[in-house]
Amino acid sequence: MVSFSIVTINWNNLDGLRDTYQSLSRQTCRNFRWIVIDGASTDGSVEWLQALDDSQAEITIEPDKGIYDAMDKGRAKAVETPGYTLFLNSGDCLADAEVLEKITVQVQRADIRPKFIYGDFYQKTASGRLIRTSARPIERAPIGLPASHQTMYFENERLRQFRFRLDYKLSADYCLLIEFLQGLDVKTAVMQLPFPLCIFDTTGVSHKRRFDAIREDMQIRRRFLNFSLMNAFALYVLHYVHTHTKQLRSSLSR
Repeated sequence: MVSFSIVTINWNNLDGLRDTYQSLSRQTCRNFRWIVIDGASTDGSVEWLQALDDSQAEITIEPDKGIYDAMDKGRAKAVETPGYTLFLNSGDCLADAEVLEKITVQVQRADIRPKFIYGDFYQKTASGRLIRTSARPIERAPIGLPASHQTMYFENERLRQFRFRLDYKLSADYCLLIEFLQGLDVKTAVMQLPFPLCIFDTTGVSHKRRFDAIREDMQIRRRFLNFSLMNAFALYVLHYVHTHTKQLRSSLSR
């Protein structure tokens, strides 16, 4: 049996919260908990959650210190039970109704149950267009996230050992991944799936503040991967140029 804990954080994003819930309600696999952490929203989200009649929903409504504080509250609840944890923020959705079922099948077929699962995803632009994006090999994690964190399933037993570091305001998810992977034999402990797992809302905070995020990524590589200052800065420059070029092309195509 494979079970899932799906953590959704929300603050004043009622429409996105509803979209996320609808994607979960359509899942053919029902062996999951939906852990919602709402930061005391004022847009109707609280009232909607309080009226929600769903036994799979575990709802916490209280102020928090920001995105990763909320995510860590969800993490702490998620690891109380066995299985895998996915962080699916309000506005993000699973790619189709069979995502959890397909993951379950792959895990059950594996000779060794993986500690970490991830795969391809769709990026959803502000206009609603979906862009399929392939996940990169896990060996490239020191260079950057191999996929959006909404595709990443962390085994709960190991996830209990780590938490989101709140000193990183935009890249604590990257830091968590780096720490989680350290010491693992990625050839046996990591499962990369070749099909889309989520629809990632690119209008989120970390995407909008990408230049600030890549600066934090540089600090994480120095702190946890022992990158030299020269190598860390060189990679920062490459990411900076890539991000700037990507944003320029996007603006010119409008």
